Amino acid sequence: MKESKLKKLLEAYKAGETTLEEERLLLEQTKETEPLWEAWSTFVKNNKIEPPKDLNDRLWESFEPKTRSRRKKVVVMLSAAATVLVLVALAMGNLGQKELSYSEKEALLNEALELFPETTEEVTEREVIYENEMITVYTASE
Repeated sequence: MKESKLKKLLEAYKAGETTLEEERLLLEQTKETEPLWEAWSTFVKNNKIEPPKDLNDRLWESFEPKTRSRRKKVVVMLSAAATVLVLVALAMGNLGQKELSYSEKEALLNEALELFPETTEEVTEREVIYENEMITVYTASE
């Protein structure tokens, strides 16, 4: 390897900007450079440790209980906040409504009836077939 390229690689290594492949190449070629770098490469080679095969799995298993408990706390807090908001909204809605008296209801009905022109249709006799609070079904006889 050329000395200029090796020096650039050493500078990049010092700055922490090398790839693993460049570091491997640098540690193999340090015998051609200063004795300090040769000692460093020997130290790194002798103390290199391979991580266990199941390291990632063990790490993720250790993270999961922590994230689950945090997520559970967030869900509980949001549920409680939503419940409080719904109760407050219902209370505010009921406080704002005013119950009309019978005479006020009658006045509103008469006012609505005045909006329609009077018709001169014959009133036919009607019989109630079905009636509840939502609907009334009549039959008319001619």
